[in-house]
Amino acid sequence: MQLLLHTSCHHKDIVTRKACVQIFIKLIKDWCAKSSGEEKVPGFKSFIIETFATNCCLYSVLDKSFEFGDANTLVLFGEIVLAQKVMYEKFGDDFLVHFVSKGFPSPQNLAEQYCQKLKGNDIKALRSYYQSLIEHLRVQQNGSLVFR
Repeated sequence: MQLLLHTSCHHKDIVTRKACVQIFIKLIKDWCAKSSGEEKVPGFKSFIIETFATNCCLYSVLDKSFEFGDANTLVLFGEIVLAQKVMYEKFGDDFLVHFVSKGFPSPQNLAEQYCQKLKGNDIKALRSYYQSLIEHLRVQQNGSLVFR
């Protein structure tokens, strides 16, 4: 899992990163029940919420090396947004509260707008909003990961 996580966040080849994110999406869909029933793989849910979501879906896209002008990077970004949607569908507020607390500084309306988009059915609107949010957070952090 650690190798898959590291590759999904840091590999030089964007297509390889995308494949790793897709594997995580598949594992989340297969291993996690929507209800709060027994976990198929103990600890997997907390690993996804606390580690994958934060490192891959937030910190890796905040990095300046994540270039929104590159077509392959945009495809990877689409998979990262889809992963967030799947995590919300499977984990609900457990995912949302943790993710927002790690990555969304004030003003609070940024977090509220993100939650609205995530809960909606328009994946393109979520993707567009999340990209603008990441660009906004990059300006705020001014090159350093101050939200860790």
